[in-house]
Amino acid sequence: MCIRIGVSCVAALMAFAMPLCAQQQPSQSSHAATPLPATDEPAKKAIKDHAEYDAYASAVKIKDPTERATALEAFAQKYPRSVAVGQALTEALAAWQEAGNRDQVVDVAKRLIVVEPANIRAMAIVIALDRAKAAQLDRADAGLLGEICQFSAIGLNQLPLWQMPAGMSDAQFTALKNGMTAIFNGGAGTCALSQNDLPKARETLGRAAAIDSTDLQSLWQLSIVDLESTPVDANGFWYCARAIAIAQRGQNQPAAQTAIDYCDKKYTAYHGSPEGWSPIMVAAQSQDAPPAGFEKLITPSGNPNSMTTPTEPVQNLLPQPAAPAPNQPVSPATQQP
Repeated sequence: MCIRIGVSCVAALMAFAMPLCAQQQPSQSSHAATPLPATDEPAKKAIKDHAEYDAYASAVKIKDPTERATALEAFAQKYPRSVAVGQALTEALAAWQEAGNRDQVVDVAKRLIVVEPANIRAMAIVIALDRAKAAQLDRADAGLLGEICQFSAIGLNQLPLWQMPAGMSDAQFTALKNGMTAIFNGGAGTCALSQNDLPKARETLGRAAAIDSTDLQSLWQLSIVDLESTPVDANGFWYCARAIAIAQRGQNQPAAQTAIDYCDKKYTAYHGSPEGWSPIMVAAQSQDAPPAGFEKLITPSGNPNSMTTPTEPVQNLLPQPAAPAPNQPVSPATQQP
């Protein structure tokens, strides 16, 4: 599954480039995340202008990923009407991913969406990396939330219509579609949580976690949704324990400690004592989903909804998008296409 915090989450989404023509075959090149033409002939047939073709062919052969990405972006800027502009940006995106430059990956993905408005893989990349960036901030970022909300809505709407690209096997198509389903639902859940729409957040984050039970961000946000609801949904304790287990497995100790501090207090306040919390923590390390009837296994105290723990353990978990100042235009990222 391709949902991970960081640049590596986009690798599967770029496993297959949009072909320049039907004759393209995956390359054996080790330096590109997206396949290049097996020979120069397909590109020659697609690109009629010799100078344009030479610029593209030279760019894709550069071994250094940063230099290759820069050259491909320069090609796209110089030949914005080229039949290869989408391919060039896809190659550039893969090169920036290889170089580990997350900001450039997002920037090129957005440019690719402008060129190819129906490119839901590029949207999924933006959502995954925007969610990761938002989780690292101390406060809500209206621009990031706007992009997450916009592209998640488009992605969920367009994904059922998405056709299998040429050169992709049925198994690869299914895996990639499932991965994007999880990304779009996770993004929709983050969006709903930012708007304090807890029922929708629970529904969409639940879908994301059901597809990828190691998606730390969706698990953590789902636990917040459940434990901040009235009445409390005790399934949130399992999701929080699972988030702790995944964070520890990934050696993400700050995230694990944040979840431990929050959920220890929530559980004790809800149950009346810490008894029973340790076995839940152990079980969540190996179980992908809460067992049937889990919420009934935790006996609430006399007044479980009167918890004294903070309702916002991390400021950006329940963010409120900032309203634009008077006469200030709304960011294009928040506008509908």
